[in-house]
Amino acid sequence: MNSRERLLTSLQHREPDRVPIDLGGTDVTSICRGAYLDLMMYLGRDPGQVEMVNLVEQLPKLTDSFLDEVIHCDTRQVRERGGSIWELRIEDDGQYLNYISEWQIGLRMPKQDGHYFDLVSFPLKEPTQEALEIFPWPDPSDPARWENLDREARWLYENTPYGLVVGCVFGGGIFEFPQYLRGMQAFLMDLIAEPAFADELMERITDIMCEAYAHMLDKVGPYVQVVSVCDDLATQLGPMISPQIYRKLIKPRQKRLIETIKARTEAHILYHGCGSTREFLPDFIEIGVDIFNPVQVNAKGLGDTAELKQTFGKDLTFWGGVCDTQHTLPFGTPEQVREETRRRLDDMMPEGGFVAAPIHNIQDGVPPENIMAMYETIHEYGVY
Repeated sequence: MNSRERLLTSLQHREPDRVPIDLGGTDVTSICRGAYLDLMMYLGRDPGQVEMVNLVEQLPKLTDSFLDEVIHCDTRQVRERGGSIWELRIEDDGQYLNYISEWQIGLRMPKQDGHYFDLVSFPLKEPTQEALEIFPWPDPSDPARWENLDREARWLYENTPYGLVVGCVFGGGIFEFPQYLRGMQAFLMDLIAEPAFADELMERITDIMCEAYAHMLDKVGPYVQVVSVCDDLATQLGPMISPQIYRKLIKPRQKRLIETIKARTEAHILYHGCGSTREFLPDFIEIGVDIFNPVQVNAKGLGDTAELKQTFGKDLTFWGGVCDTQHTLPFGTPEQVREETRRRLDDMMPEGGFVAAPIHNIQDGVPPENIMAMYETIHEYGVY
């Protein structure tokens, strides 16, 4: 059974030869640059010239030899290009590295011990129709974004054994992007104080997202097995907004996005949403989500992975959740990592519907010994 067959078997809720493994198949299941370099040094492997594939989260391009020989990874990501107008220009002010994104959002990373770029300035200053009209929206139909993606995806499909995953196009969601453009506090207040503006803002973003995914999948739809969408709705303790607001304003737009995707590909839909999202899982199933990520086991309602699998495992594949990334993985002993990883595998593997992956990206400072303890346990106990 090759990697693609293994992934598809699990996504069909059947047991493959072993649990599928993902690292870097999405930009929320990878490893940060510092942790990757530490791990490669620990393993005595040469990372070569490290290319960054996600600047904001500081995610490196992982070598195929590392993914195949060390991780036994079953996935590879197919990602969009940048727009033809926007050019990445990083400015060094001595203390920070700064740049302005294609969405006109200001980001910066401390030069000393910085781990990723933070959002620090938000371009939509006023909640007005005029602000929406004059904003320089990214062009999702720009051909430069999708140049040669069909050739790349077809080559990977025909010449490699991997399961192919479309990462989150534009790297955000219908509820997230308004926060990037307005600031989190401002947009959460807009939902109540300026509902017409908030509604129009999300509608414009939905239009852009649908058009972008349509162009992407017109290129790669026949070749990929998974398409990712992202939208964080929750903190670790519960939803950021009321379920009523979600179901009125956000869920119908997410459904439209998923329908746009499913009209162009037979791929499974992966929904990434951090935090305590349990309350929304029935909604995700209803709008066509096939896979849920990341199974944040520290978040309220997601810690009992056996019960989670029993309750939702017939309808959702769980992608991630093999080890607590807030406590056990960074601060536990290798033996504690092995113990928890084995327990999560026991909970989530039965009857397929599980992909072993970290809970979001492995952060800088995580001991290489612990990372290897996690993967060695997956290799040993992730066999059906």
